[in-house]
Amino acid sequence: MRRIAGVFILFGALIPICVIVAGVIYERAAEKKDREGIPQIGQSIDIGGRSLNIYCSGQGSPAVILEAANGPGLFWSDIQAEIAKFTTACWYDRAGEGWSDPAPSRRTAAALARDLHEVLARVQIPGPYVFAGWSFGGLIVRVYSGLYPGDVAGVVLIDSAHEDEPKRAPKFFLASSVPQSLVLPISLVVQAAFRTGLIRITQSSPRLSLSLKRHQLIYELKKQPKAIAADALTGIAIPQSYEQARSISFIGDPPLIVLTAGEPLPWGDPEMARQAALYQEIWINEIQSKLVRLSRRGRQVIVTKSDHGIPVQAPDAVVAAIQEVVADVRQK
Repeated sequence: MRRIAGVFILFGALIPICVIVAGVIYERAAEKKDREGIPQIGQSIDIGGRSLNIYCSGQGSPAVILEAANGPGLFWSDIQAEIAKFTTACWYDRAGEGWSDPAPSRRTAAALARDLHEVLARVQIPGPYVFAGWSFGGLIVRVYSGLYPGDVAGVVLIDSAHEDEPKRAPKFFLASSVPQSLVLPISLVVQAAFRTGLIRITQSSPRLSLSLKRHQLIYELKKQPKAIAADALTGIAIPQSYEQARSISFIGDPPLIVLTAGEPLPWGDPEMARQAALYQEIWINEIQSKLVRLSRRGRQVIVTKSDHGIPVQAPDAVVAAIQEVVADVRQK
């Protein structure tokens, strides 16, 4: 009986191990299929045991580095094409996004900035650079500017995230925050769910194909389990990212343009729309205006006919701001 009981105990212990191994094999096979779905746009740069994808076009300096809000850097391709007419323009995929390797841990703005620094150092694009960041990408650009001021020739912040948002924005604007005591456990759970295929099982698989249009491809790339995990890990670390940005209150005197949405986000509920309109005035005059003071040469531009989606609704304003900063750098 003892031998039989021992067999059952051993069998019971092996089942979860086998399930985990099977899940890991399944996820890796599916990732291979994802990679084969469409040829990589860009090149993989090793940054020490993992690689990030970067794509550059155009010629000239300073090079412009485009930082997305979330999702793959391919989002910038249309704007990149316009910038490439007057200088080198690059977008890249943050860890876990697009064609980049998965993120190894929760991703703060500082960790993401260090990744970008490694990419730029190894891809051999001469600096200093003009950085343009939208939304959360603006937070990364700001932290990068504090960590590596010698790399920064100029900055364009496009309706950039700001650490005052949790205190000033209406509650319905804000995602639920994770208690600090749960950050590490949840991060580990997210990583395990990704590595063992659980995220893929619960989501529809990405349909990656050469026949997809640009916006369809971006949507499908964001459905990759590694991208879902990366977004979750970045979201968990948002409070820490805000604190990292708060520590960067001055970056010197590079030319800086702060593009700010002139319109509030649309809300169907009248009361939510009213609160959003009131907050937009605070956003323009009290929060975004603080960013101008990051540089002695900062100025704010209100994009009057756009809400937060400036790169989509007013791409010409983004290109014009970047071109102005590039021209300013070239005059030095």
